[in-house]
Amino acid sequence: MQDIEPIIKDYLLAWNASDSKKRADLMAKVVAEDCLYADSHLPEPIITRELHYQFIDRFRQKFPDLSLVLASSLDSHHNFFRFAWKLVKPDGIPFSQGSFFGKVNQQGEISKLVGFVDK
Repeated sequence: MQDIEPIIKDYLLAWNASDSKKRADLMAKVVAEDCLYADSHLPEPIITRELHYQFIDRFRQKFPDLSLVLASSLDSHHNFFRFAWKLVKPDGIPFSQGSFFGKVNQQGEISKLVGFVDK
């Protein structure tokens, strides 16, 4: 079984990267090209890394000061994982929170990611 924690940490770094090129490079490292990403803010699941990147890029343009952080420990088994997250403002006050569930493929890339928003 793979150590999923570094993969998730790099994914969070990608979300939080202010530089679009750095974000794309990090996502290429840890997100599978055919990754399925489902989120309650999307009408349909995203089915490619490029579309996933574009979704995050648009979000970062709209909310450049928010950071995505772990709000729980990472739980994983059999290449599946889950963790709670928070979007926080620069002063540390939460903007939103929820959880992610997903799967990492044999290449060490996130192949499925489903997000839930609690608040």
